[in-house]
Amino acid sequence: MKKIYSFLTLLIFTTISFAQGISVQGIARDNASSAITDTNLTFTFSITEEDNTVMYAETQGIKTDHFGVFSHVIRTGNPITNTFDDIDFGVEGLKLKVSVTYNSEDIEVYDQTLQYTPYAHHAKNGVPTGSILPFAGTEAPDGWVLCNGQSLEYVDGAGALKELIGNNAPDLRGLFLRGTGTSALGSQYVGPDLLATQTDENKEHTHGVGSLTIPNGGAHTNSFQFSYRGYDAEGGGGIARNRYTSDTNDGIITQTTSLGGEHTHTINGSVASTGGAETRPVNYGVNYIIKL
Repeated sequence: MKKIYSFLTLLIFTTISFAQGISVQGIARDNASSAITDTNLTFTFSITEEDNTVMYAETQGIKTDHFGVFSHVIRTGNPITNTFDDIDFGVEGLKLKVSVTYNSEDIEVYDQTLQYTPYAHHAKNGVPTGSILPFAGTEAPDGWVLCNGQSLEYVDGAGALKELIGNNAPDLRGLFLRGTGTSALGSQYVGPDLLATQTDENKEHTHGVGSLTIPNGGAHTNSFQFSYRGYDAEGGGGIARNRYTSDTNDGIITQTTSLGGEHTHTINGSVASTGGAETRPVNYGVNYIIKL
């Protein structure tokens, strides 16, 4: 029975290829180092932890060319365990294992620790899972989802995000972001709890009197009248004059009371309303997206 050896002449780990998978290329040779050409082979590709715990595995039937060369993108095969997006490339010591079934025999042809390059895939350009960014588009790019409250249940690669925030993306439509906790600038500056929503509110304040006044009113006087008659002060022929006038004839006197009755009034009701339904600064519309 022939043995098969595989010299992997190219493993490509780049951000571009990782968006689609891990590109692998090699040459299949038998135990005599002869190329196995134009042959259908069944490969198994596995990503394991340092202790050989399998994080992801897939199989794929691949036909070698007339030089014995084969190539494959790990992610596009038939998954055996988990999904490619569930791989935590932040774990140190991850290994890539490749085995092939040839003449009904399973032969391991590659078992090596992944080099530093795959960790760029984990970093995703330095953006960790759960990062939220403003985005000037309507559909989230690969590796992100819109913050519109959607379910993450059937989103590929959402395993790490679900562990972080739950089964739904945050719904940030119409909202601003704010740091959680209490600011060092003062205890009055308190943000919402983590993953919680804080309702709108105006800071407590008062208003000055302004120019709204009511003048004093109601001051008035009253007039009154009384009649008089001329009379003989001595019961004789002399006629005394009236004490209010020099008139000696009968007549009517008109007098006025002192000023009185000045008072104020209390206002009931409210001033006119102004403004809209919320308090907000000048703003610009974007979609928020969150990293898977």
